[in-house]
Amino acid sequence: MNVTEYIASGILESYVMGAVSDQERREVECLSAIYPEIRNELDELSKAIENYALLHSLEPPAELKAKLMEQLDFNEQQPAIIRPMPVDRDSAPTYRSTWIVAASVGLLVLIFSFFLLSELRTNQNTMASLRTTNSSLASEVKQLRDHQSQTDQTLALLRQPGTRTLELKGNEKAPNGSMLVFWNARTQQVAVEVQSLPALPADQQYQLWSLVDGRPIDAGVFDATASSQPVQRLNRAIGRADAFAVTVEKRGGSPSPTLSTLLAMTPTSV
Repeated sequence: MNVTEYIASGILESYVMGAVSDQERREVECLSAIYPEIRNELDELSKAIENYALLHSLEPPAELKAKLMEQLDFNEQQPAIIRPMPVDRDSAPTYRSTWIVAASVGLLVLIFSFFLLSELRTNQNTMASLRTTNSSLASEVKQLRDHQSQTDQTLALLRQPGTRTLELKGNEKAPNGSMLVFWNARTQQVAVEVQSLPALPADQQYQLWSLVDGRPIDAGVFDATASSQPVQRLNRAIGRADAFAVTVEKRGGSPSPTLSTLLAMTPTSV
């Protein structure tokens, strides 16, 4: 059973107002005993109608009692005159008019109750929308904080004594390629800033290598474009490097470089 659709059908409002058949009443009472969501909705509707009645209740005028007491004189003793009640068939429409007025008042109350319930549902939808917006804002704030943390870490690296900046130029496979490598041998931290490199398919990444005595060592992977974080810190500790090189590898990196995709290389002694 779809509880949400059942609640939205309007049967619960009719139940609270007493405008349902015996079968519908038994059905609502049975389902409310099974599904807590329906029971909670009935409780909320009952509270809403009760609050509406209290909000629109009217106190009788204070001067009404005084007027009644003036008309009732208990000191004068007058003989009671008993007259037979006239039987007049024309008086029947009076009772009928009374019932029509009562029914009209009840209909107005019912209309206002449905209006109140509609407003209640609108407010609930607005609250749900606000919760979603707040959740989205919280997510964006978290991303901004993470970005700020990464920026602070990168600035700390660049400001550390001993941090070197090496420029890598692309070879014939990437003639317009250009990037910077920030490396600190003492802290063994490495970061890169891509200035111009060709975009890669989604299943590929650039990989940085440090060459020590002619042996390539994985220095981490990075992407060609990172607008939210221009300087990308790599997660490899590099204490020694005779040179740095860049190749194109599968996403996530490779244990050994693919020489056929070598795009740039520069010695650290320059």
